Amino acid sequence: MNRKKIHNSFGFTLVELLTVIAIIGILISVLIPTIGKVRETARRTVDASNIRQIGHAALIYASNNRERLPPQNLTITGGRIVQSGPTTTTTTDIHLYAAALAVDGGLDDSSIWVSGSDEDLDNIPASFGTIWDTSGTGTINDAFNDTTVSFEAVSGLSMNVPPTTPIAFTRGLLTTGLWDADNLMYGADGGHVVFLGGNVAFFSDVQDELVDTAGAQTSNVTQTIPLSAKIHGFFATADTTRDATAPPAPDPS
Repeated sequence: MNRKKIHNSFGFTLVELLTVIAIIGILISVLIPTIGKVRETARRTVDASNIRQIGHAALIYASNNRERLPPQNLTITGGRIVQSGPTTTTTTDIHLYAAALAVDGGLDDSSIWVSGSDEDLDNIPASFGTIWDTSGTGTINDAFNDTTVSFEAVSGLSMNVPPTTPIAFTRGLLTTGLWDADNLMYGADGGHVVFLGGNVAFFSDVQDELVDTAGAQTSNVTQTIPLSAKIHGFFATADTTRDATAPPAPDPS
């Protein structure tokens, strides 16, 4: 007796296959922006933590230096970071400021100063190390000294200024004190600021929530910094120093 074996063949029709492909495409279009947003949020969280560490190190520096944060006239002499000349002399730059925190503020990790969100940076080292080189007479490590850092810092502050005074903030401020949408790691969204009071906040141009040196509300970060202080960081492509901006005079009316 011959028995015929019946083979049932199951498969997708063309319509079913196209439907599955369409569903996968929809899921990908939904998931990719979400994943990118989650990644950016994670980076901003890391940046907030890093700038908080910078502020904390500056406060430790002040506790070791007569309640004064790094001054604006630092220089390296004989393997030590010292003040040079009159207090109004500007010799500090952003790398020297970071080195001062490394030596006297306990923050010697160079990776703290570079953000994963800062895609415009040049000369990022392949691997990060310490900021201060103790192998010789004492100096800034070349790898860090050649790195464009992601944060700007304020020198010449003391602990007797208001707690609303910024210590450091995200790279990318214009000379007007407003965020530069074309030269900022968060685009036009804004940036992080760490204050003398120890708190960290994220601000945009449209937020009039800062307090200037006259006690008025402002969105201009540099108006919150005493005119005797200096701002150090990367403005465009140059490592330079600039002054704060005086708040507008009160309306006599």
